[in-house]
Amino acid sequence: MDENLRKSVTRWRLASAALVVLCALLIILVIGIVMSKNREIQAKDVPSCGLRFKSNMDTSEPEHPDIFHDLTSREMKAVQNYLISVPELNLELSNLRMNSSYIAGIDYILPPKKDVLAYLDDSRSPPARKAKVIILRGDLNPPVVEEYVVAPLSNPSSHTLIDYPNRRNPVAFSMRPFTGIEFKGISEVMKKVDEQIGDILRESYGATFNDCGDTCLYYLPNIVSSAITGDFTRRMWLQVAYLVEYYTIHPVDLLLYVNVDGTDPSQFRVEKVVYGGQYRNSLAELAADYVSGDVVKSKMTFPTVDKNLFSTLHRRGFPASPTEEQRQPQFVEPDGARYRIKHRQIEYMNWRFHVRMATYNGPQIHDVRFAGKRIAYEIGLQEIAAFYAGDAPTFRMANYIDSVASFGQQARALVPGVDCPETATYLSTRQVSDNQEGSVKSERSFCVFELNTGYPLRRHLQYYHFRGSFYGGMVDNCLIVRTILCLNNYDYIIDFIFHQSGIVETKIVSTGYIFGGVYNDQEKNYGFQIADQLVGNIHHHLFNFKVDLDVMGTSNRYETLDIKLVNVSNSKWLNGLNTIQSQIKFDRSLKKTELDAVYKYNFDTPKEHIFHNDAFKTRFNVPRAYKVQLSGMSKQILPEDKLNERSIPWARYQMAVTKYSDNEVSSSSIYGNSDGLQPVVNFTQYLADDENIVDEDLVLWMSMGMYHIPHSEDLPLTQTPGKHMTILISPYNYFPEDPSMSSRDQVRVQLKEPSNPKAGVRVDRYFNKPNTACVSNYKETDFDKDVEENPRNILDV
Repeated sequence: MDENLRKSVTRWRLASAALVVLCALLIILVIGIVMSKNREIQAKDVPSCGLRFKSNMDTSEPEHPDIFHDLTSREMKAVQNYLISVPELNLELSNLRMNSSYIAGIDYILPPKKDVLAYLDDSRSPPARKAKVIILRGDLNPPVVEEYVVAPLSNPSSHTLIDYPNRRNPVAFSMRPFTGIEFKGISEVMKKVDEQIGDILRESYGATFNDCGDTCLYYLPNIVSSAITGDFTRRMWLQVAYLVEYYTIHPVDLLLYVNVDGTDPSQFRVEKVVYGGQYRNSLAELAADYVSGDVVKSKMTFPTVDKNLFSTLHRRGFPASPTEEQRQPQFVEPDGARYRIKHRQIEYMNWRFHVRMATYNGPQIHDVRFAGKRIAYEIGLQEIAAFYAGDAPTFRMANYIDSVASFGQQARALVPGVDCPETATYLSTRQVSDNQEGSVKSERSFCVFELNTGYPLRRHLQYYHFRGSFYGGMVDNCLIVRTILCLNNYDYIIDFIFHQSGIVETKIVSTGYIFGGVYNDQEKNYGFQIADQLVGNIHHHLFNFKVDLDVMGTSNRYETLDIKLVNVSNSKWLNGLNTIQSQIKFDRSLKKTELDAVYKYNFDTPKEHIFHNDAFKTRFNVPRAYKVQLSGMSKQILPEDKLNERSIPWARYQMAVTKYSDNEVSSSSIYGNSDGLQPVVNFTQYLADDENIVDEDLVLWMSMGMYHIPHSEDLPLTQTPGKHMTILISPYNYFPEDPSMSSRDQVRVQLKEPSNPKAGVRVDRYFNKPNTACVSNYKETDFDKDVEENPRNILDV
């Protein structure tokens, strides 16, 4: 073959190969377009999740609220308008000062229980709705805090100072709850601090409190109990810190002991100073000693604020995970929500109950029923406390009793996809504070959702044919009502959980920022150094809940099943060989009085706690009961009746049981931070009369807690694993069998022909299975758009 022919053949071969490659690419492109079109057609054919059943959600505010519903915006406004019209109350609406008369909060007063039950169970007329109003009377001499009942809410026309039979009213002004007005008063003190030692602040810390631009100081206050000071003067220790994200873990070594008594902020003053661990009796003394060189000068640098600052919540650290940009798993309700909401009444499977957000005590559920039978009249938060320890007075005297912040006013802005699943329904609440006109609507204060826990509620596999060959199981799908209280640095997640087996669970979990101080050798027995100059001191979290059980009515008994050792002889089983074997048994112990019923956990005396109506037994003459158990018990080891322990006597017991009284509404009060010398609510009085509790309406006061010694992994935020504390209320011989046996959620697998295993198996599911494919309606951008358009739904702007 000559050279020209060879070249021509090569060119044709190359051209042919190129043509083949081009054709292949065109075929791939056409296939891709066709597949894309098919996917578009298929996507159009796939319905959105939840379209199969009509939604049953009405979260609106009712015109005629039911007996458990919180105050409506109209009722709050009506109460305000009425009180403003009362001359002797001297209420002010604007330019509020410490010496003003103003409303600190308005809450619904639940009517007497007997009247509520007469309405619910006997079709009597509903009792009148009333409101409790707390007014700070800074205009009086001496100033006081007054609590009024205002009625009727439909058209308020009367106000009466509440006459409590077991607590005082009015209350000394020094025990007042925190308000924004007081913080404005404290800011006047900070101006004095800048005036007297501003040069020291700038030289030592590179920051001041006022006119400071982006390099400011702030403070974390803690009220010092009257039990510690020995008088009713209102004083606080202030831990000074850098005002950055987040200030509680950016302390400086400056502590201020401030007198904030009375109603004139110009008289508020610093009584003691701790600078670099050195105590002085006044700002002037510190300033003079600083100039003369009689104090060791402190030097700290204002932190560089960027995403790498350890206290910020920007993503950083290890290489991003997952390595690819894969979205997290999401919840889907293929046939729509399986619960119903009508204003604040919620129904789920066999459950029905009401939810509300009490202004002072926080989240509550009422009239909790399973299969139509009331299990509990009320389950709700009472108090949260955190007692710190340390060498510095800011730790040593930091005994926070958090209802001073009014829990209901601290529940807001739950974030979809993080705080609650994407499928959740949200409930808003309304609150009034600092005499604002009208009320503030807090969006997303509660979320309600059904949770597939991914964990079996029950299951059993019998694999072997000679034992039956079957499987039966059911996933623990449950309903959760959640709120999160943000109490300055700590966030507390509170869940009410309803299982299909008739178990109701109350859970509290903590997260958030720790309260830090400046590390020195004196603090090493109280906390670890976890960052440059930062110590996280030991503290004790404590929680108290009220559980008003009504098992088959209000005539209930409390028994413990005391588990004990018993020695038994095996002689008749072992041909006369007299061996002694130890085993366990239980004895029933009926608790007859309130003091007999106080419970302090003891490993040496294990027991179960059951509550029942003695008139209702099983066919085997066994009490139809509910069992109560605690997970998260924590011993409060401070000496009883000493100093500020007097404000939390409920923490002495893991459980106390009292006879119901309309006068024993709560175990604590919003004055607890200050009133240790003479508690406004003294829980010990509930027990001191030692009333009979046999066949009575019983209330349980249940305490949980945990010790926390912060460590470096608590930075920037503490995590929730290991911090779950629960109250479990479970049927105990109440039903003839597990009531979840009626659920469609269970699965059974069995042999098609028991005598012929080779024939295969049959899977039974207890619903008509539709086309399960659906498209989730949730988009992260829905939340993003909402807060962009309504920023106050998430942040204070």
